[in-house]
Amino acid sequence: MKISVRHIFAALALGAAATAQSAPLFSDNFDDGDAAGWTFHGINQSSWNVAGGQLLHGGGYTGQASYALIDGVVTPQHFSLEADVRVNANQFGRPDWGHVGLIWGVNTTSGNFNTAYLRTHWDHVTNWSVPYGSGERLLSTPGTNNGSTYHLAVSVNYDTQTMSVSLDSQSITFTGADFAAINQNTGGGIGLISWSDDVTYDNIVLNALPVPEPETYALLLAGLGLVGGVARRRARS
Repeated sequence: MKISVRHIFAALALGAAATAQSAPLFSDNFDDGDAAGWTFHGINQSSWNVAGGQLLHGGGYTGQASYALIDGVVTPQHFSLEADVRVNANQFGRPDWGHVGLIWGVNTTSGNFNTAYLRTHWDHVTNWSVPYGSGERLLSTPGTNNGSTYHLAVSVNYDTQTMSVSLDSQSITFTGADFAAINQNTGGGIGLISWSDDVTYDNIVLNALPVPEPETYALLLAGLGLVGGVARRRARS
C-alpha cells in the first residue's frame, strides 16, 4: 500500500483523538436543593444559599470578592469551566448593575485569584488576575441585561498559554502577554465569584482537559519525521 502524507496525518489525528479525552471533574445543577460539594470564602459567606434549584448570592455590591469553591478540586493545568449565570436585581437604583462569574487559581490565604465575569453595567465579560496585571482583558457583550440568563465559559491551558472565554455565541481567545496578565496564579481553588451582588448560578460543569503525554509527543515527532521523509522523496523523484 502506498502511504501518502494524508494517510500519515489521518493516523496522527486518530492517535491524538485517542489520548485527547476530557475528564469530567465536577458538575452541579443544584436540583438536590443543597450546596454539598461547595465551600464559601471571602466577604458575606452566609449570603450563599440554594433555592429553586439554583445557587444564589445576594446582598449589595461591596467591591470585595465572595467566592464559592468546589471542594477537593485543585485548578487543573488544562481545564474548562462553565455555568449559566444571571444578575437578578438592581443595585444602587441602577437597572444594569451586576457582577457574576468564574474564578480559578484561588489562594484562600493570600486572596489571589484569576477571574472571568459578566458585568451587566458595562456590558462585557472582564478577565483579570489578583495580584493585578496590566489591566483587564475584555469580551464586549452589548445588550447584556439583569434578569437574563447567559452561558459563561472559560477554557485555560497553562501549557500552551492559551485562554478562551465565551458568553453565549460571543468568544475571544487570549495568548502571550494577555494570557499571562489574566492567569498569574496556578493551582489553588476553582469555582464561582460574586461581589455580593444579587446573582444566580446554575449548571456548573468543570472538565479537566487532556495534556499530551510523552508518548504522544513521540508519536507526533515520529509522524513529522515521516512526513519530512515523504516530502524529500517526492522532491527527488
